Amino acid sequence: MTGVPSEAERLCTIAYERYSAGDFDGLLELFDDEVEVYVAPPNFESGTYHGHGEYRALIDRWGAAWDKMRIEVQDLESEGEWIIALVHYIGCGKGSGVEITQPSWELSRWHDGRCRRYLVYWNEEDGRRAFEDCAAKRLA
Repeated sequence: MTGVPSEAERLCTIAYERYSAGDFDGLLELFDDEVEVYVAPPNFESGTYHGHGEYRALIDRWGAAWDKMRIEVQDLESEGEWIIALVHYIGCGKGSGVEITQPSWELSRWHDGRCRRYLVYWNEEDGRRAFEDCAAKRLA
């Protein structure tokens, strides 16, 4: 992220802060009621999730495996309404205390102050290709 962050970049950063703080209700306030969330393979939760209910269930399942989990934003880029964030998930496994770090390339589309689409990729090539496609085609 360079210069003054856009409103979408600011909101995206707040979303990651709320996730890291365990404020999932606050996180969902930033997401459209009908948000579409896509988690790409090989993530064990890969699939498409619709709306707050399905997204919250995903967050709860993912969080159940960890004693602690936080997201550290490494970089943000934006193009129109789309943002790509390189983030690191850093967590301690439930009961094991073993810390892991998992990089993720995450796209979000922000419109009227809310996230409308959220796409998660575990490898840079797929994440960047999706970002280029979304930004170039102005996909909704």
